[in-house]
Amino acid sequence: MAEVATQERWFASNAPEMAETWQEFHDSIYEYGELDRKSKELIAAATATVGRCPHCTQGHIKKALDVGATKEELSEAFMITALISSGTELHWMLEDYEDLLGDNSGNKRWFEENADQMGMQWRTFHDALYEDSALDRKTKELVAVAVAEMRRCRHCTKSHIKGALKYGASKEETSEAIMIAALIASGTQLMWMKEDYEELLG
Repeated sequence: MAEVATQERWFASNAPEMAETWQEFHDSIYEYGELDRKSKELIAAATATVGRCPHCTQGHIKKALDVGATKEELSEAFMITALISSGTELHWMLEDYEDLLGDNSGNKRWFEENADQMGMQWRTFHDALYEDSALDRKTKELVAVAVAEMRRCRHCTKSHIKGALKYGASKEETSEAIMIAALIASGTQLMWMKEDYEELLG
């Protein structure tokens, strides 16, 4: 999805006015804002995996490398994506899980109470990803915000917005991470099976 040339795409041929406004939205994400391009591409690559679009993921990995991201930083962004994707499954309807499966003591999460070894290993996985490493904590939290938003977990999104702000992100930068997620969510729908779209609609 990186650097899409809409005139060559099926959606530009068949819905040109819509395609033009989408392209303007796409371009605005990379032209404006407080986040540097490397951070934007790291967030884009991570969220493209959530959208399960191989074309978008490959494109944003290449763009991230082109603007200075290292393989280690990209790999950590994908590990954050894996963590948040697992975490959203544990937390997206937390109140119901706790009501139905928890002990209501408030001392442990429902999964730590009922699947303690698994829960302990998940917590170890969680904590390890936030130790000092190639990515700084602020960037990790911004990636986490965008991924949690795409995974539609209100608890996780709210928690990582607070984390991003705590570790130095501004409200503008955090909002931009969410806007990148919105762009990638739309772009993956246009590109995830582009060969088939082009064959059938191009």
